[in-house]
Amino acid sequence: MAGARHQNRSPDQSIRLLIAAILVLVFATLMIGNREKTLREGDLFWHIKTGLWMLQHWTVPSTDMFSYTFAGQPWMAKEWLSQVFFAAVFQLGGWNAVVAAAVVTVGVAAGLLYWSLSASLKPSLAGSIVIAALLATSITFTIRPHLLTLPLLVIWTQLLFKWSFTGKAPSFLLLPVIVVWANLHAAFTMGFVIAFFAFLDFLENGGWAKKRALWTWLAFLALCPAVALLHPYSYRAMMATLWVFRPSDGTLMVLEWMPFNAQEDTILAALIFGPIFVALASGFRLGWARALFVTSLCYLYMAHVRYAFFFFPVVALVAAPAIARQFPRLSAEYWRNEQRDGLERRMHDSFRLAMPALCAAIAVSLGLQLWVLKSAPPESSSVKTAIAYAKSFGLSGHVFNHYNLGGSLIFHDIPTFIDGRSDQLFVGEISKAFEASEKDEKSLVDILQKYDMRWTIFPPGDPRTKMLDKLPGWKRVFADKNAVIHQLKDVPVE
Repeated sequence: MAGARHQNRSPDQSIRLLIAAILVLVFATLMIGNREKTLREGDLFWHIKTGLWMLQHWTVPSTDMFSYTFAGQPWMAKEWLSQVFFAAVFQLGGWNAVVAAAVVTVGVAAGLLYWSLSASLKPSLAGSIVIAALLATSITFTIRPHLLTLPLLVIWTQLLFKWSFTGKAPSFLLLPVIVVWANLHAAFTMGFVIAFFAFLDFLENGGWAKKRALWTWLAFLALCPAVALLHPYSYRAMMATLWVFRPSDGTLMVLEWMPFNAQEDTILAALIFGPIFVALASGFRLGWARALFVTSLCYLYMAHVRYAFFFFPVVALVAAPAIARQFPRLSAEYWRNEQRDGLERRMHDSFRLAMPALCAAIAVSLGLQLWVLKSAPPESSSVKTAIAYAKSFGLSGHVFNHYNLGGSLIFHDIPTFIDGRSDQLFVGEISKAFEASEKDEKSLVDILQKYDMRWTIFPPGDPRTKMLDKLPGWKRVFADKNAVIHQLKDVPVE
């Protein structure tokens, strides 16, 4: 009996570990099942091509070598580390390995997020929040550099707000996270924002009176941008990330920079406004620092749906300790001291069998992804048939391409008019001219003549395809359900 009491009252890590493994398996399976969707972003092509170039030359590029409109102009591959990683993985195992890397990343992030939340909340509630948060975030789970930073985001946010909530000083051992983040993806400056709001939370929790901890926090905040300078492009990479908060003309052409639409995304709207209703009805208080942070994140998400990547997991991490404090029956501490139900007892008793079985299932799923299942970008983004036609029939000269098809053209060594590197290139006049060409024939003719276009490639539904059909001097030479190619008449074929 004494042993049973000890078992019931001690932290039951076996149950937490089993649920963490289950969540890893669930999200790994979901990623594998949606592998084609994870590869749908055309930008992945130019990220891999850039990484392959760096692996070949053992340096980072300083000028554009992929477009003819900005060839030779300054350009930074500021996300060089993720590009090299994806390129190396692609060389080792093709698209299957690229998807497997993404599966591991999301699975690890799911496990870390659950482990962090279950430190404050009872396991069943923590698991439910992880499922809701990551499913809501999954609209951003396309394979690009940002995805590799998801585990870092969880670690960074969890530890900083854990220290701020308990009135402790941050550890400088956390700073390498921001160094890696800075070299993986441009949004590392969000790490500075998270650290700043954690500092405000520390002050709210009595930090003013803890002088030594206060000075440690100030030093930590100062060191965040300092260590981020450990980057091949140094301060220029940090300056270039300002577009994360203020998108350029080019990025506004991208769907992920569009504002949140509650009429179209009713489920996501429910995941946002449902908890707000519950919080208001229950008298839940978050504290002014955390409330300001959540409000800021909500604004960013409403303005640009790409910030779902930050909004849902970060809000979960920020709110969890406050939920546990104000509603003790939902806390992990209360759960550790209550009587185990039948399911929990079975989970605990079967841990030695269940945990290896779950690990084996995760390994098998990765093995299937690597060596059995076929993975490839959908042809809507790769347009490989159209590009194969262009190459086989020797279409040459400047191409007028759709923004979303630029990545695949780069991957196949065809210089682009425009592509996904719109954070640094294709801003101002050229992006306005590109948009105008979609609306009227005169603008289309002007851009074709100005850049000496010899052939074009656009999705079938693009208005420019119909205008080109009627435009004197142009003929449709290829069409399928993914792309239409027009060629200027009487152009010699190489």
